[in-house]
Amino acid sequence: NAKEKVKKGEIKLEDIPYMQRGGSWDNSDVKGAKKMKWLQSDKEYAAGGFKKEQSVSIFGKGEGLDWTGTRARSRPPESAPGLAPKFAKNYKAPNVKDMKNGAASKDGQKKKLFGLF
Repeated sequence: NAKEKVKKGEIKLEDIPYMQRGGSWDNSDVKGAKKMKWLQSDKEYAAGGFKKEQSVSIFGKGEGLDWTGTRARSRPPESAPGLAPKFAKNYKAPNVKDMKNGAASKDGQKKKLFGLF
């Protein structure tokens, strides 16, 4: 038992974990013990840094989905990965027939064996 070891002088009171002794994490409840200081990460967390990590979005970070429809609508950025590319106004997609005839090659020449010879 930790209290018995403290009475015998085997351990100091500040060596007992604060949750076990019912004290404060910075040892401010123990007389004569050196008070622990906050780390930079503790200060950032206390200033609201934890809210960045507590996102309810299914995408990891950011706002959650608008299930009620009350928020303003927003669109993804134009350069977001995975979006369909923008084509010219008179763009015509190539078809299989053109590819077999060699019309879709870059040089205008028909491709040969592996495109090398």
